[in-house]
Amino acid sequence: MSREKSQRRGLAPGPGTIPAQPLWQLAPTRGDDGRSLADFMMLIPGLAARPQACRDQVSAEIRAVCESYGERVVFADINLAINVLWVSVAAEPGLGGQVARSIRRKVPDALLVGGQLGAAGGLQTVSRWRPTWWRRFSRRASDLLAGP
Repeated sequence: MSREKSQRRGLAPGPGTIPAQPLWQLAPTRGDDGRSLADFMMLIPGLAARPQACRDQVSAEIRAVCESYGERVVFADINLAINVLWVSVAAEPGLGGQVARSIRRKVPDALLVGGQLGAAGGLQTVSRWRPTWWRRFSRRASDLLAGP
């Protein structure tokens, strides 16, 4: 992969930091073939507070995983300000879950944010706390949608 193409896809040629651009300006929404991409986010708690050598090691592990999927992983970005990894992949069933599991094998403290990757069974996710009224509302809404 050429250096220019590598940088466009978010896989920088080596460890280092640059000023963060907004993700909406960085992350592609469509692949080279025009198809929509799938993406997911992982939280890596405390990553920014770790020594530079540790951050570089985590970055190298994530890079190795992403590169092992070839062109199917289109974009990866680590945002140290909020300790988040964003990954965009080709929209293939189960691919996001496979990539997330592979990242978890190399970076065990990486947590999948949300539960939208149904094929990522066994991954620990970060979920939002919901008040009791929300659970009652959700149950009631489900009952109404189910019909008589």
